[in-house]
Amino acid sequence: MSSRDGARGGPGKGIPKGRQQGAGGGRSRPKPGRPRPAAELPPGQPRLGAKGAAARRPPRPPGRERGDAVERAPLRQPAAEGEAPLPRAARQTTAYLKRLFEQVGFGIDASRGQNFLIDLNLVDLIVREAGIGPEDVVLEVGSGTGVLTERLAAVAGRVVTAEIDPRLAQLARDRLIEADNVELVEGDALASKHVMAPALLAAVDAALAASPGALRLVANLPYCIATPVISNLLALPRPFASATVTVQREMAERMSAHAGDSSYNALSVWIGAQADAEVVRFLPPTVFWPRPKVDSAIVRIVVDAQRRETIPDPGRFHRFIRDLFCHRRKLLRGVLVRIAGGKRELGVREGVEGLFTTLGLGPDSRAEEIPPAGLIRLESEFHARFGG
Repeated sequence: MSSRDGARGGPGKGIPKGRQQGAGGGRSRPKPGRPRPAAELPPGQPRLGAKGAAARRPPRPPGRERGDAVERAPLRQPAAEGEAPLPRAARQTTAYLKRLFEQVGFGIDASRGQNFLIDLNLVDLIVREAGIGPEDVVLEVGSGTGVLTERLAAVAGRVVTAEIDPRLAQLARDRLIEADNVELVEGDALASKHVMAPALLAAVDAALAASPGALRLVANLPYCIATPVISNLLALPRPFASATVTVQREMAERMSAHAGDSSYNALSVWIGAQADAEVVRFLPPTVFWPRPKVDSAIVRIVVDAQRRETIPDPGRFHRFIRDLFCHRRKLLRGVLVRIAGGKRELGVREGVEGLFTTLGLGPDSRAEEIPPAGLIRLESEFHARFGG
């Protein structure tokens, strides 16, 4: 990811009443030959031309050629002969953010988990790992100051970004005023824990209609909404092709866990049943301001369309594994009997025993030991016997 900044949510279970999208952000790209007015730069911000900016550009990673998406759309062009050099966009450091927020009278809202990514090398890494093509549509949850958003706009066909905090939304609009391929949706990205906001989905659908590429989620997700955002987007008829997100480290380990791992849970199964997930890098609290109390991680998820097609009914499967993993450490037989209606229901015990025989499950089997493919088959056979 190129130069991305974002707000992070603090750790917590579920979705608190005051949940907030993370403040992501990107850096605006001035147009060639049009210097940014001094008023747009915070006091003391140096003006460096394209040469100075290029000197701070991180080296191209091994194997990446100049024709790749990030190189095709550099954030700033050298000034034409006779024109004034372009100013270097402000670095989103702690000092820069403090000056900016002081100027506009913005105070960090701890209840909304606003933490900003201040390591620009990591922002570069996020954009690179996202693999964005020139016709792709990028969804960002948490616009923040617009730093990441602007970088995404430089490489994507269209960007849809959501920001719940109206103060940050205005800062992002100011930064993105020249980015005509960005739509900022002000409001919560979630209508409820299990439903994305209709306005956001409508904006994504419109962007996909205008740009024929893939949908990619690239965001610095607040901890408190990371699970529902990922889960709900994967439940859509047309989910994202890939997601490159920063989340709490513990969440990242769950997203990428395999059967038998201590972190393996319902989210691991839901993702593993239809995608591949890997941790790109763990992040210490020091790369954010204000610093969160826990480590974070960049995670990349790539959907496998063929694997996804093996799930007969995704919504039903999602509900089944949520019920199953409420008691993931208990013996699977007892959990299935409970889900089927309880041991007092006629034929339930016998039906579960027959299910175990059909699937070749041992008497001591537990849900946490079964890989996603096995759980897909288990759900299908369970539904055939007990319905639901």
